[in-house]
Parts: sequence; structure tokens; C-alpha cells
Amino acid sequence: AKRLVQAFGKEVFDIIEAAPERLREVGGIGPLRAAKIIAGWADQKAVREIMVFLHDHGVGTARAVRIYKTYGREAVEVMTENPYRLAKDIRGIGFRTADIIAMKLGIEPTAMVRVRAGIAYALTEAMGDGHCGLPVAELKALAGKLLEVPDALVDTALELEVADGTVIADRVGETPCLFLAGLWHAERGIAERLRRVASGSPPWPVIDAERALPWIEGKTGLALAPSQAEAVRLALQSKVLVITGGPGVGKTTLVNAILRILGAKGVRLLLCAPTGRAAKRMTEATGLEARTIHRLLEFDPKAFGFKRGEENPLDCDLLVVDESSMVDVPL
Repeated sequence: AKRLVQAFGKEVFDIIEAAPERLREVGGIGPLRAAKIIAGWADQKAVREIMVFLHDHGVGTARAVRIYKTYGREAVEVMTENPYRLAKDIRGIGFRTADIIAMKLGIEPTAMVRVRAGIAYALTEAMGDGHCGLPVAELKALAGKLLEVPDALVDTALELEVADGTVIADRVGETPCLFLAGLWHAERGIAERLRRVASGSPPWPVIDAERALPWIEGKTGLALAPSQAEAVRLALQSKVLVITGGPGVGKTTLVNAILRILGAKGVRLLLCAPTGRAAKRMTEATGLEARTIHRLLEFDPKAFGFKRGEENPLDCDLLVVDESSMVDVPL
């Protein structure tokens, strides 16, 4: 670079752009290095053009970098054809942001590309209220309100989204509903995994509950209620158990009893909860280390995934997940 500047001064960029064959005039630059310089310049020029385009249409530098990293040289083409892809492909860019960019690109509010993207947006908004899907009539009303477009356009967009498999049509009882494909598959996956995990025998030898119950009451100095004793019996012979109830009904006492009994039998235990605060409470209540789900599954921010999974399972016989109703469907 220093030799290039010495040879051509301020005109160096014009030389690379308009007369790249002159690079060979500089000592030490052969055909291979000249080709590398020209290719690198072309890449940088493409990046500059894309950044200028994005800035001209209201995209800040941080988002522009993420857009370029996602689409490369196709960034301008993608955004011109369908800026709503940004909401689907890039974390941190939602429908509202994509919609603002689309308006600056001159896309009409009634354009089908916008209404179709708005279907996913409406379902995503419903997710915030805990829904995995919505009845068809409710979704149509919500989409029409959010997008401010006629019902006929929403109907057409829904048909196209279902045909493409982006949205799944199903029934809940007798009610026709629509789901985002990812959530629909996730729910079916949860049901299938629960069926699979629940079958078979627990990974510990048979434990005599009638001997274990007096033992744990003696160890803790607490008398278990009949429902708690029945839950302990069920836990000792089940592969999956859900313990539910409001505050103060004895869930923590029950979990502690199960952990103490199984721990005495050498069962490998792991405890987790969705949040750091819940994990800390669990540690204090049980005396055993509890971690967040993400820490337990060894979340890798670079790969944006977990190191633990079917290929690399957790080292435990019993996994206790506290506050599991707080865990969302994809997780």
C-alpha cells in the first residue's frame, strides 16, 4: 500500500478503478498480487455502495452492517424486492423497522408483500400474550387492525402464506386456527418428546416408597401431607412428573424430599430454572446448585445455539426444571 501511494499519490484509487493494469508499474506487484488488489477493491466498492444505499433509506450503521453480513452483495437486491425479509432473517429487526424501510423504498401499504409479512407480525404479537396460534377469525381481525388494510387483502395473504407453508392451518377442538410454522412444529415436537421420555422405567433401581417416606420425614423433621406423600410415591416410579400448585402449597418441600431420597441412592441430579433469580431461589431452597437453562445447556453466543443436546446430553439421571411454565415453546 505504501509503494502504491508513493507511485500514484492521491490518484491511487482512480488508478485501481479505471486503469488497474498500471499497478504492474510498481515494483513487487506481479499479476497475482495485482489481481488480489483489484478483487479487494471491488469488494470494498460493493460494501460502500450497499452502505450508502442503506443509509439513504434510513438504516443506521449497526443495522446496515448486520444486513450486509447476512446478504452480502445481494443486500440491495433483497431489500428492493422484499425488505420484509429483514424481519425474518435478522435478529433485532422486527416488522415495524422493516415496514419503515419499505415505505422509504416506495412500497405501498396495500402491497401483497407487506400484507403477507404482516400475517407473521400479527401472530408474533399474539405470541407476546402467550399464544402459539390464533383462531382464523381473530387473526384476520388483528392483522387488519395492525396493517390497516381491507379484509379481502388479508384473506388473500393468508391463503398464500398457508400455501407456502409459512403458516400452518390446524384445529383446536372444533375451532379452525392458524399457527406460525416454527411454533406449530415446536409444539408437536414437545408432545412427541414427552411421549418418548415418559415411556419405560426410571434410570434408578426400584425404591420402596413405604420405607423412603418415614426416612425422609425423620431426616427433615417434617410430616408430609397425604397429597405430598402420594406425589413422592409417583415421582419415585415415574420418568416424567409435573408438580403444580399455587404459592404455599408445599411444592418446595416436596421437591426437596424427592431430591434427598434419590440423592441418597446415588442418583445424579441437575437443577435449573429459566432465570438467574429463580435459579438462585432454587439453590437456597434445596442446598444444591441450580443453574439457568441457558447456562446448563451451555449456550454458545457465537453459534447462537446450545452445546448440549441429543449428541451431547446432560450428565444426569434426574433433571428438575423449576418455574417451567415460564419457559417458552421454542426453548
